Amino acid sequence: MKLIGYLSGYIITSLFSLTYAVEEVDSTVATTCLYYYMDYNWGCNKSEGEFKCLCSSNNFLQTITDCIYNVSSVKHLRDHAFQHIMKRCYGYAHIKLTMEELHHYQEIASEYYVPFVPTTNTYPINGTMRANETQLAFYHVKFKELTNSILRSQWFSWGLVFYWVFIISMATLFNMNKRLFGFKILTRYNNWLNRTILIPSMFSDYQERTFFLWRFIPFNFPTRANALVMTIFVIITMIFCGIAYNITLPHPYMPSRWYANLYVVSYRTDLMAMALFPLIYFFGIRNNPFMYLTGLSFTTFTYYHRWCAYICTVLAFIHSIIWTSYATNGHFYTEMTEDNYWRWGIVATTLLFLLIFQAEKTIRNLMYEVFLIIHQLFSIIFIVAMYHHVARFGWIGWIWSMAGIYGFDHLIRIIRIVLHGGIIKARIEDSGNGVMKIIIDRPKILQYQTGNYAFIYFLNSGKDIFYCYQSHPFTVLNNPEEDPDDPKTLVFHIKAHKGVTRVMLRKLLASCQGSIDVRVMLEGPYGSQVPQLVKPESNIVGIAGGLGITAVYSHLYEILKRDDNDTSPFKHKLIWVVRDMTYLKWFTKELEWLSARKCIVQIVVTRFDADLGIFDVESSDKSEIENKEKDTKLDRDEIHVHKLGSKPNLPEIVSTEIKKCKSVNQNITFVGCGPELFNDHLRAAVARNIPRSSNINVEFQSESFVW
Repeated sequence: MKLIGYLSGYIITSLFSLTYAVEEVDSTVATTCLYYYMDYNWGCNKSEGEFKCLCSSNNFLQTITDCIYNVSSVKHLRDHAFQHIMKRCYGYAHIKLTMEELHHYQEIASEYYVPFVPTTNTYPINGTMRANETQLAFYHVKFKELTNSILRSQWFSWGLVFYWVFIISMATLFNMNKRLFGFKILTRYNNWLNRTILIPSMFSDYQERTFFLWRFIPFNFPTRANALVMTIFVIITMIFCGIAYNITLPHPYMPSRWYANLYVVSYRTDLMAMALFPLIYFFGIRNNPFMYLTGLSFTTFTYYHRWCAYICTVLAFIHSIIWTSYATNGHFYTEMTEDNYWRWGIVATTLLFLLIFQAEKTIRNLMYEVFLIIHQLFSIIFIVAMYHHVARFGWIGWIWSMAGIYGFDHLIRIIRIVLHGGIIKARIEDSGNGVMKIIIDRPKILQYQTGNYAFIYFLNSGKDIFYCYQSHPFTVLNNPEEDPDDPKTLVFHIKAHKGVTRVMLRKLLASCQGSIDVRVMLEGPYGSQVPQLVKPESNIVGIAGGLGITAVYSHLYEILKRDDNDTSPFKHKLIWVVRDMTYLKWFTKELEWLSARKCIVQIVVTRFDADLGIFDVESSDKSEIENKEKDTKLDRDEIHVHKLGSKPNLPEIVSTEIKKCKSVNQNITFVGCGPELFNDHLRAAVARNIPRSSNINVEFQSESFVW
């Protein structure tokens, strides 16, 4: 039901995009008559507004409605042409006309026929003027050509949307098959795909980290798979921008080839940019049902969100430059800036550049709290600016879809918070090393699974009140001491970095107590997936760095909870890389839960300091401290501590695990999460060690949450 609600919200908002899509030239019949007769003398003072005069002139309305009946004999085309006149009069002059009034003007038009006159006549036309049939036919042919050109541009803009429909559909197909059906698809090429496309980064081992060219130019690199998806999209966009222009001269609306090229390219880039609006907003929201359907991560959709925004900005920039050049060439730029639609267009284009600039990863990390507020504020102002920019020209549906998606997401956020009880109490405990444990009563209505994540708003952040408006995602864990079928609390482990998490740590330490109670709002659960009906046929090797253990543990928890550990042929394993043994103080129960289910748990300690007694555990002694490589066993036989004293060799670990699985002819899946450097090195290690020819499949799944 929840999924249906999500999809319904998206469909309803997106259907606005089908309404009023081509208002400027949506009726070839009406446009033909308008432009044929607008140059005649109707006694109008154009300084007061051309349409204000024309839409108030009985002579003009009689002539234009009579023309519509002469150009077309098809009823629905005539009615559509009348609707076009009504929209024009209301949009440009705020004059409301009805269908009954227009039909009345057409009925009496023949009673007031006047002879045909040239457009340069001195005296205003007083009556219904009949057109020159040859000239009117020429106008009709040329405006039909123009209408078809703009409709073609609109279909190209829909083509960009359909590309993403295809990508999401294919991802959904593979995800559903993997989790529900289990058909063997491309199994023969699995390792090749993983080694060359799906797992590696586009550049070296930089994927989550930022690469600085010459130490100051930042570059962020996606996986090759995401880069391939986006490269194809860029190529398609470029092709769509450059083909199928067929406006021929002479043309009653196009005085020159320069203006004709300017006009059609401007419309093409404008419509394609607007078609990306709902995609940009949809890929950037939290309540994205396609994450559930496709199994793609929030990180992947965020990458698509950014790059669609880049392409949209380039298209909007081309559109803006074209009309700026036109206004400058015609020496009426100052006059154009007095029009509201022009001003709002400048605002919208400027906001696009500001949004993508301040969302760049380096800047975002430097001022994350400011980024959140500015990004949300600019997104709202952009919707308003685009509405005022295009309201009188049409295609307003794209703007409504953007507003609908934004509003839908924030409404669902509020509903999630309300279902959690609104403002609730949370207990924060100090776990050492800047790690805090947050315990919250589990809501009765919402169902959480281990591995879900939720956003927490901290309301007790002291004088820094603006911290209340930001939220951070944290992985949800079950308390292993509680009944797994009826847990009472939600457990989060968080690491204090900067911003609100640093503020809460200081508040906890200043209390001089082991724990404090704070007021929070909880928004979740997120990260739910399609039920796993197909039993995984793979050894799971979880490799975690630091606090990444929460995400890796959750994955193993779900696997082991379903497995019959006595009969399962698979031997799962957890490798946890930590700086010192103090990390085990707040995660011992979880490790013992894994060990009790025959999961091998291996702790790799990277910092070796004998003077501080880092390795002083029950089974450790002085000789073991001197030997970095020797194992130290804890309470369970399957939990081992490796006193390495340095960073582990991830390629060697990965290679060893793959060889073990090859020897027993079993597939292997690596699940990783940790700091950015750790994640990038692990990803590269898995990609480089996948065998070129093997009878086993090697997979990699990153559980890191990257903006």
